[in-house]
Amino acid sequence: MQKGASLMQSDVAMAEKTPRPRPAWRSSGSFFVILMFIGAALLFIYSLWFVNTHSPVEERFNQRRRPLEADTPGYLILRERAGDYLRTALNVDTLDAAEGRRHGVAEYNVEGKTVRLEVEYIPDQTPTLDMVFAGFLERADGTDTGSVLKRFPEARTPYYFAVFSGFTYTYYEFGWINGNWILRASSREAGQEALLRFVNGYVY
Repeated sequence: MQKGASLMQSDVAMAEKTPRPRPAWRSSGSFFVILMFIGAALLFIYSLWFVNTHSPVEERFNQRRRPLEADTPGYLILRERAGDYLRTALNVDTLDAAEGRRHGVAEYNVEGKTVRLEVEYIPDQTPTLDMVFAGFLERADGTDTGSVLKRFPEARTPYYFAVFSGFTYTYYEFGWINGNWILRASSREAGQEALLRFVNGYVY
């Protein structure tokens, strides 16, 4: 009897130590959740790619910019490197003036093409997009018959995107307002996508 009882206890102990197989529904459920997670991640990546390649250039302007104060040093505004792009020319003009209007221009190498960045501080009035756009045809060396302008005055950073199509070139320009500063980035050489990458890489 004792031997039989010992065998029964041994069988019970072995049964307790033997791991129970997991129900099939648990394994398949976890696998399904993983598949859903992967699918959602792929859909998110695809949506980002689609928006960044199919939406118009002017709708992809980065409105999150650092504020420009009146006393921001000129070397920070027309910095040596804007995003991934190096400055190739600099005209300080009145950018380092202690008071009054401040103005400066710099050129940057964007994928082998030149992008011009112009900044101006206006202390005595609130800038408007009309003020930023003023002189566009002179800068583009064109006429209004070949120009297209899209304004976004209610945006977090008020801005516009303008294009002039000439016979042998196309001129692109982004203009925006940051505090009492007006800024313009333009190019005849770089395409609109390259200009957008420069503008979105510039912090102000």
